[in-house]
Formats: sequence, structure tokens, C-alpha cells
Amino acid sequence: METAILEKDTELSRLLNRLTQGDNIDECLTCGICNSRCTWFDQQGGPVPRQIVRMAVLGLEQELVDSRMLWDCLICNRCTQDCPMGIDMDQVVTRGRSLAAARNQIPEDISKGIDHRLAHRNVNGLTTEEFVDTVEWIDEEFADDMEDPKARILHDQPDCKFLYLPNPRELGVNPLHLTAMARLFYAMKETWTLSSDHTDVTNWGYFVGNHEVEEQIARRVVETAEALNIDTLVLSECGHAYHVLKCRIAKLLGREPGFRIISIPELCVEYAKKGVLKFDPKVHPYEIAYHDPCNIARKSGGYDAPRELLAMCCKGVRELVPNRENGVCCGGGGGMLQDSDTTKKRMITGRPKADQMRATGLEHLATACLSCHRQLGELSTHYELGMKVDTVAALASECLVL
Repeated sequence: METAILEKDTELSRLLNRLTQGDNIDECLTCGICNSRCTWFDQQGGPVPRQIVRMAVLGLEQELVDSRMLWDCLICNRCTQDCPMGIDMDQVVTRGRSLAAARNQIPEDISKGIDHRLAHRNVNGLTTEEFVDTVEWIDEEFADDMEDPKARILHDQPDCKFLYLPNPRELGVNPLHLTAMARLFYAMKETWTLSSDHTDVTNWGYFVGNHEVEEQIARRVVETAEALNIDTLVLSECGHAYHVLKCRIAKLLGREPGFRIISIPELCVEYAKKGVLKFDPKVHPYEIAYHDPCNIARKSGGYDAPRELLAMCCKGVRELVPNRENGVCCGGGGGMLQDSDTTKKRMITGRPKADQMRATGLEHLATACLSCHRQLGELSTHYELGMKVDTVAALASECLVL
């Protein structure tokens, strides 16, 4: 029988127990509430939240790394939502992932994406020239589609109202999503721009628990936006980016940015309430279910705007059960989706969400995160649910009244 040596002074212990709540693992009561709330705990190969915390408390650092639970965890924070001591699994796991002993477990795709992000300002690895060529091509197509030479997708324009940070897929496999967002900006009648200096919304430093990288990427976003003298930074539909830039940015930088930060669904609701944006719900004459992205909803409090926007664009909005702070992760969180080797595993982690989707009896589902969008679409195919999955802002663009 193997024995383990308990150590109190470990690299992980020195990273934790710095706050009164959040990373206070020494106050764990071993009550097991976290296990009962983890939607993967009783699935094949799922992590054990209480065990993660106890191994950290007991100094079983190498054993915790070797268990692979740090990268199996979706860091959705559902497990510790009701922790009586206020422990935050996000903080525990990301600090565990940052350990020197865990660095060789960082998925290759994520490691490569971070390298691209630092070198080229985007995870796709596009050079500045490739970014400009891509945007100018989409710009020409957009003006033709809108039949208006003033309908533009510009880059590096100073003094605009908005700077839009797109999802990497909008500059890669899904440029139609970028043109859909451009339709919304066009209808708002405000100036807006992209930036070749900082070309996408991602911050995978958050996934690996490397606060230095996370801060470096976030600082580049802020400095670029401030140099362009924009009024509002508009975020693409991206869960982790929303959480980093809305909730973590001031702590990362040690100051507040010199501009407002808002997601594209939130901005659409704002301009709809002003009477500027108008939508025709007859374009989507069906009830639609809504999935709460964990980073936007439970971890950042962004519950209402996506639902409000869907209600303007569809026949009705149906809630998944449970939802909001108790919502079930799509199964692709925490960097799981960004690792191309996890497809089979993601169908296991996503089974509770697939069960929720099936229970609605609906044919349509929406979410406010493009990563969730991909995962939910793959779940629908894998489990033969027959549900069409869209993003909230894309649905809004489709039924926009111009």
C-alpha cells in the first residue's frame, strides 16, 4: 500500500489562504455540499470537489496534480455556490493549475494559443497583415450585402464610440458572425472599430492560472482601447472574457479602465430600450430555451440582458431547470473546449446539460457565449436532440428591423 506524506508548507498552500473568503481552504468543513452540486461528480471519470480541497489542505500537492482533477474540473463554480465557508473552486483549481508540477499538463492547444496571443495579439496566430486583409475582405462583403457604401467594418479608427473585441472564430471559421454583429452596430448609428493591435477577446491566462499572463493580456486590451480614445469596449459573446474584463480587470491592473465595458447582448438591450434598435419577433416564431454561460451568469451576475434580448426577438423564452445561479455547465468550461483532445470527454461532461435540453421538448436553444454555442451544438448532435443552437446576438441580428 502506498503512503503519502502530508505537508503544510507547499507551493499551493502558499498561494491559498490569503483571503477571508474564496481561497480559504483551511476552513473547509468537509460537509460535501460541493460534491452534491457538481454535475460531473457522478459521471464517468468525474472529479471530486471535496477531494480537491482536502488534498490541497493536507499538502498532497503532487498527488492532486497526478489525479488530473485540476484539468478535469470545469471551474464552473456550481459546486461551491453554496459553500458555507465561501470557498471558491475557481480560485483553488486555477492556483493548482499554476503549480510548477502541473505545467506539463497544460493542454497543447491552450499553450499554443497563449503563445500566439502574446506574440500576435490573437489565439489564431494571425499576423497584422493577415488580420487587416481579413477585415478588409469582410468589410467589402458587408457593404455589398447592406447595399450601402457607408456600412463599414473598419479597424484602428480613433475616437470611435465603440471598440469591438471579436471572438477568434469571427476572424477564422465564422466570419458571418462578425458581419451579423456589424449589422447591429450599423443599426445603432454609432461609430465603431476593430483593432489590429489587439484582435480578439480571449484571455487563456485565466484558464492556466497564470496571473502574470492574464494581466499582460488584459493590460494590452486596456492600453489599446485607451490609445484609440474609445468610449465603450464591446465584448463578443465569450464567457471567460466577460468574467475577466468585467470582474477581474481592476484587480489585475490595479486601477479601473478609462472606458466602459459591456457585452454585445447588453449593448443591444440598452439601444433597444432607447428605441434605436427594433426587432421583429415574427422572424423567430417559436419558443426558445436559454443556457446560462457559467462565467457570465453564476460568476459575473450577467443573468438578465440575454433573456431580455431573446424576449424581444422570439415568441417566448423557456427556462432550463435549474437555471441562473444553479444553472448546469455546458460541459466545455475551464478550457475543456479549447483542448482538441477532449471531444469524447466533453460528451460525458455535457450529459447533464443534454438531459436538460431534451427535457424542454423544444427545437431551439440560445446562449450568450460562442464556446457554449459550439459545445451545445455538439451535444445536440451527439445525443440526437434535434435542437438548433444559436447565440443571442446572432438571433437579434437576424430579426433586426432596418
